Amino acid sequence: MEIEYLEEFLVIAEEGRLGEAAERLYTTSSSLSKHIHALEKEYGVPLFDRSKRTITLNEYGEILLPYAKKIAALQEEASRKLFLKAASDEKSIAISAGYRIFELAVEFRQKYHIGLAINESYEGKELLKKGECELAFIVDEENKEQDLVKIPFKKDFLIMICNRSHPLASRKQVALSELRGEDFVMFPDSDKNRISKIIRNTCLEAGFEPKVVFTGTVGSNIVDSVAKNMGIALLWKKALEFIMREEIAVVEITPSREIDISLCYMKGRKLSEEAKLFIEFVRSRAEV
Repeated sequence: MEIEYLEEFLVIAEEGRLGEAAERLYTTSSSLSKHIHALEKEYGVPLFDRSKRTITLNEYGEILLPYAKKIAALQEEASRKLFLKAASDEKSIAISAGYRIFELAVEFRQKYHIGLAINESYEGKELLKKGECELAFIVDEENKEQDLVKIPFKKDFLIMICNRSHPLASRKQVALSELRGEDFVMFPDSDKNRISKIIRNTCLEAGFEPKVVFTGTVGSNIVDSVAKNMGIALLWKKALEFIMREEIAVVEITPSREIDISLCYMKGRKLSEEAKLFIEFVRSRAEV
């Protein structure tokens, strides 16, 4: 059984409408319907009462609901436990990263032969407070909380990418408002995904809601989708340099949108020698 299907089951149960659930999950109603049918076939019982307007849990679905929640929670807990185990290995640093640091991590590993257990998460502040990582790269956060030390690492700028066959590909610059009605490839929308919120809010400030046709959890997936002409995307210029494709054109946007990326750690918490070495390494590579 696909755990993803159970997670979709939970969203459908919460929304009560297949269309709304599909929109929230950035997929199609037909795909969700197929997954639910597969789930019902596996359990041998129907899970929903369906009408033309709504889809609600039946008595079988109500029985499954608390177990589905537990399974989803256990999946998340297992992922974090494995992450912590990897981080506890000798000479390994637990790092949360809400911005691409792959090349930086490779360079550090090659130079010092110290392992990095990197959790690609936008919850760096929360993970630091819970003690689930020593260091965190946090995007565009004001350091209002006095318990965090913030080391400026990099500034980046939002740009538009599109397939070279797109009508806007020959432009050097485009106003954000001109992108209204375009098909967008984006990161999944989430309150915890800081970069996704910044991109979406930037579009809203320009007067439109982006029409999302495909989502990718990492930048390389988004770039691949744009290269296949599935839509346009807004990405960060410096992060894009490492995953660029020749099929893609880069166009500046106005008004410009800048983000700050900082390496953070908890004030007063004792850092490992490896973490201290990584901090100095990051300082030496900082671009601000």
